[in-house]
Amino acid sequence: MMRNDQRNLYRQPDSPYDVWEMERDSISQTEEVDCGAVISSLQLRPALFVPNFEANLPGNMYSTSMTVPVPEIVDRQFEKPLLCGPGPCDVWPSVAEALTRPVLSPMCDELFNVFDDLRAGIQYLFQTRSKLVLAMSGSGHAGMEAVISNLVAPKETILIATRGIWDERAYNISKRYGINPIVYRIPCNRSFTFAELETQLKRYRPTALFITHGDSSSGTVQKIEGLGEICHRYGTLLLIDTVVSLGAAPFFMDAWGVDGVYTSTQKALSGPAGISPVAFSARAEEKINNRKHEPPFYFDIKLLAKQWNCYGNTRTYHHTLSSPLLWALRCCLREICQETLEKSWERHARVTEYFHKRLQQLSVSCLVPNPENRLVTVVTVVLPRGYDYLKVINHMIEKHNVRIFPGLGPTAGKSLRIGIMGVNSTFQVADTIIDALTDALQSLTKSSL
Repeated sequence: MMRNDQRNLYRQPDSPYDVWEMERDSISQTEEVDCGAVISSLQLRPALFVPNFEANLPGNMYSTSMTVPVPEIVDRQFEKPLLCGPGPCDVWPSVAEALTRPVLSPMCDELFNVFDDLRAGIQYLFQTRSKLVLAMSGSGHAGMEAVISNLVAPKETILIATRGIWDERAYNISKRYGINPIVYRIPCNRSFTFAELETQLKRYRPTALFITHGDSSSGTVQKIEGLGEICHRYGTLLLIDTVVSLGAAPFFMDAWGVDGVYTSTQKALSGPAGISPVAFSARAEEKINNRKHEPPFYFDIKLLAKQWNCYGNTRTYHHTLSSPLLWALRCCLREICQETLEKSWERHARVTEYFHKRLQQLSVSCLVPNPENRLVTVVTVVLPRGYDYLKVINHMIEKHNVRIFPGLGPTAGKSLRIGIMGVNSTFQVADTIIDALTDALQSLTKSSL
């Protein structure tokens, strides 16, 4: 065996750690050593060697081949506005903290503990006892695509009840999968009657009916209770978009006979976008298990159910989920559970009713004339003739730092879209929006009328 003094002849110090190793090796093995004293002496000692890492890196040999220069990425000054559009809305303070929690390994026990928490919370949120509940990696569109592609096969028919832009998205997604979409359209400022929908179901007998519970482009809410029974009478699955309504308006998946449903976190749940809870009924689960087509790998509920351990006997790897978003969703669900759904529904109803009363004091009107058709989370406001919608929006953000949105899809150029939901569903926020809107209407009168 080479002695310490011989070994040191063949090495040079390349780093502070090597200096420490050489100091340690020069000490007799039989000598008691105060390692703390040695480390302290090294910390006080001037660096013996500062390696030129740049010279040793192979990157220099590629410098003449680089065609894209190093970008300059600098921080900018940005004052966060009060988010009062149709989404995203502001997050709970607890959710902001949850986003900083540790990243989880895809196969560690704590990840599956979080999955269990999330699935229990999602069951409560949708009011379902189904075991086939989980969260998709992606925004609400991921939920929409997963529900449609798993439950409706190519060449099968889906009836799309259309009154807003999200129904149009369901149409586009269905076409891309080779599904036969049938559109039944009504004006954007009202909801469907069951008689209208049953006539179409009887005529086409589709595999599924797609309909939005709340539509953020029009500010309408659709009655769902009783619709599942009608759909099942014609062998049709009922698929529901609850992205902008869940947590703020009553929803009962099992009691209402809903077969496939999805939501997302950035609306009434007051979380960040990017993760979308989904749930499937026993009828839908049977269709998934007996399907003859293959949905996209990323959206395959059969595979995802195994990763999420939906049946208590699987812990397989499918893809790596975003740990911060899992923690955030878990925190959103805790906030809902601590308040309870009933109290959250009541809070949203009271605040939005108060907001409508204050709107009546202004020279504006609601796009949705029937109060029963009005969505509790997003109010669509029509300005008096002569006002420029974008100028009103810009005035509110520039003078009051309140962010609302213009119309979208069928309401583009026809309304403002004002969101009062989640953590922002308070009387104080409602007053702040009204005050900012009042100032905008008064300040822009001369230049806009």
